[in-house]
Amino acid sequence: MHKQAPSQDVVLIGGGHGHLELLRRWAESPAAGVRLTLVSPQTVSAYSPMVPGMIAGLYPHSEIHIDLPRLCRAAGARFIQACAHHIDLERNCVSLLGRADLPFDYLSLAVGATSCHQIPGAEHAIPVKPIGQFYRYWEQLQQQIQREHRPMKLGVVGGGAGGFELAMAMASALEEPVYSGRVEIHLVQAGHKIPSGYPLLARRLAARELARLKIRLHTRWQVSEITARGIFSDAGQFIPIDKALLCTEPSAPPWLTQAGLAVDDGGFIQVDKYLRARSHPHIFAAGDVVSGLQPYPKSAAEARNQGSLLYDNLRAALQAEPLTPYRPQRRWSRLLACGPTQAIATCGALAAAGPAFARWKSYLERRFVQRINQLPLPASENISDTSTAATANATPVENEPSA
Repeated sequence: MHKQAPSQDVVLIGGGHGHLELLRRWAESPAAGVRLTLVSPQTVSAYSPMVPGMIAGLYPHSEIHIDLPRLCRAAGARFIQACAHHIDLERNCVSLLGRADLPFDYLSLAVGATSCHQIPGAEHAIPVKPIGQFYRYWEQLQQQIQREHRPMKLGVVGGGAGGFELAMAMASALEEPVYSGRVEIHLVQAGHKIPSGYPLLARRLAARELARLKIRLHTRWQVSEITARGIFSDAGQFIPIDKALLCTEPSAPPWLTQAGLAVDDGGFIQVDKYLRARSHPHIFAAGDVVSGLQPYPKSAAEARNQGSLLYDNLRAALQAEPLTPYRPQRRWSRLLACGPTQAIATCGALAAAGPAFARWKSYLERRFVQRINQLPLPASENISDTSTAATANATPVENEPSA
């Protein structure tokens, strides 16, 4: 039977958490007459809340990743493995490196962000984002520590939840050399609260867990420069560090500032309450790359929440229906990993720690990834049609994709 050609093109740039949720919902209820396309330089997307667990040895590298081509097949979408580097707002098309321009009627951006490189000497540090590149650094660092058996000092710069969990995961993975004193792990935070954004009781439990894993804490330490010998504070203090890891506030991808979209001083896309770019209402954005939704924190949970709204509002825009304003989820409870076997649970001002919370956190994380990776694929005839379209427009999937 002859299929009706799609009348509108929706292009998604980036495999961020917002687009994962959008594609999941699209797979469950696709919109008719729409060609949906995902563009990403990688064929897999790492679920960031599971990264500390991977570093601590709780998850294998493959378990924390979502298969983007398979997700697109489940959603009836095209997948194009390519790097977007420019948006032509006059012609409504996206420029892809080494490929023909990709036209769109509606565009959505969930390209994530990179670790902040504005600190002088940041080139001496290891950025935590992108995650795939960081994991390769981490593997090499572990091998070096085990091989050389010499003293080493590691510093995590950034005392938010991400920096705290990363330091705990590293200390757990390097348990023997840390406990013997051969390896020191330092956690450096500009403010006085670690992890920032958590209630007092949770921070007290976090301090106990940091002491348990022998992590050295430095608060009110504003890093002014990173060198090959260590890090300096704006007060002139110095910590000798062999390897510094950046887990600070994210930076926006530089190419977005050249697209002509309205951005803030940091280069993040300014969006309205419907997640539309303020300057171009046919362009949407979600996740770390957006600005204007403060005081809501940037997190994987918020990006997923925004992805669900992206789905609703894109469908509404395609059908010329009213859009729904963004409302953050009320998160009464949060889970903070303290290595692979301990976690802190918070509920309002209350907090408790224990292995049961670590098991619950692991269950929730695994369930999210499996829920997407195990979405049912369409019937064989539909798979054939989707594969044909993808083959004509997308780069073949590599056997060993990088994160």
